[in-house]
Amino acid sequence: MDQNSLFNKDTRVFAFDDSPFTRKDEYTVLVGVIMRKDRYIETIVRKKIEVDGTDVTEKILEAVGEKGSGVRVILTQGITFGGFNVLDVNRLFEKTQIPIINVVDHEPDMKRIKNALQKYFEDWELRYSSLSADFKKFDLLYVQALGMEPSLAYKFVTQITTSGTIPEPLRIADLVAGICKSN
Repeated sequence: MDQNSLFNKDTRVFAFDDSPFTRKDEYTVLVGVIMRKDRYIETIVRKKIEVDGTDVTEKILEAVGEKGSGVRVILTQGITFGGFNVLDVNRLFEKTQIPIINVVDHEPDMKRIKNALQKYFEDWELRYSSLSADFKKFDLLYVQALGMEPSLAYKFVTQITTSGTIPEPLRIADLVAGICKSN
């Protein structure tokens, strides 16, 4: 991938977030927003995912396959959706060859996550193996990047952030997810 092309105004980003849910819910909604770097929203997709399930990686792969032609970056804020439905970022990158940027505002507590997974899931080892603590701190953000250097990922994130620390495509995905219901 020509990483300089990431900085074109029409670079397409596919950002994902999940809708609110309770532990009593069987499903929640995964929202994907394709937005160009110049803030133009091209499309919004909706996928149903299992709360604490194992299908988020497949659902994102489906969304990318259906709508992601020309997408240059996949963007997430964390890699757990619908509780502990863990996104396998390595598999997602392997299948799509699209760089993935994951941004969070605090360093993940991997020991606490591991303990929670061990307590609640028989398949905790599989879920835990999908997680990565390979985050680099930049100012107020922790950045995990696959398919590009973390410093380049951070530079890209700052260019698609309008205000605060949340990149605009993620902010829009969060707003849309906030009004979605799983039925």
